[in-house]
Amino acid sequence: MKIYLAYLLAITFLVSSCSSRKQTEEHQLAKTILADTSLKKVDSMARAAIKEGFNAGSGYSQIWARDMNTFIETALEESSKEEVKGAILIFFALQQKNDEMIDGYVLKKDFTWNDDTPYYSDNDTKHVGFKNTVETDQETSLIQLVGKYVKKTGDTSILAEKIGGITVLTRMERMIQYLLKEKYNRSYGLLYGAMTADWGDVQPNDDFGCDWNNLSNEAIDVYDNAMLIIALNYLQEMTTDKNQKANWAELQKSVKANVRKHLWDEKRKNSFLIFIRENLQFRQDLMRIASIIMVALR
Repeated sequence: MKIYLAYLLAITFLVSSCSSRKQTEEHQLAKTILADTSLKKVDSMARAAIKEGFNAGSGYSQIWARDMNTFIETALEESSKEEVKGAILIFFALQQKNDEMIDGYVLKKDFTWNDDTPYYSDNDTKHVGFKNTVETDQETSLIQLVGKYVKKTGDTSILAEKIGGITVLTRMERMIQYLLKEKYNRSYGLLYGAMTADWGDVQPNDDFGCDWNNLSNEAIDVYDNAMLIIALNYLQEMTTDKNQKANWAELQKSVKANVRKHLWDEKRKNSFLIFIRENLQFRQDLMRIASIIMVALR
């Protein structure tokens, strides 16, 4: 019994020691980060860039929902609420009749690159939209963007803004319905897109790489579905309809469970892709890469 107790005490000491050492290391890392004055410089440079506009870069005139979603809070600190709100509403003006959302937009005069699938709308004749259809995060990015805007400003009036006679809130709800109709795999209960790289909006199968085609590899990943989970959380916060809130909560719960069930390897503690449909060339490329790796490991 004494040996057993000594063993337990030893294990407890080792666990405690490891935990304490890890906490010390994390604390030291936190101190290093906080003491890094270059981060303040980076922050000031980012704020200066945002003051120049919401586009993706000085030589890159497009305004993207995915990008703007990452810096909306900072933009609201450096630009007027009205300016940010106006930029957001243009997305909804360019929403398509089937309720899908664009990736981004530019003034028509700036639509100068080779894209044979422009997105137009009668609700906005000054801008043209574009979309990398291999990705499935446009709708969820914009919903998050609006959610962050409302939370940061307290301005819920944007939800009641009407574009083409339809409120912003209703348009966001229809965007979710679009995803469930067009980008939802019922067997897995998850959203799908193409196998992609970059921000997740470029596929390796063809030169252009941004449009879904017969070379696309249909795949389910954590990113698209995590974005949906986050978007559904914002929708629950923004709606006042109890039934709709319950619907979003139920869908969110289902997607969370299916991500864990189908996309998470508990033993290895990592996520993975599920390929629903892959083209022959892609399979051959994977086999060739695997062969090269095996040779290198010998």
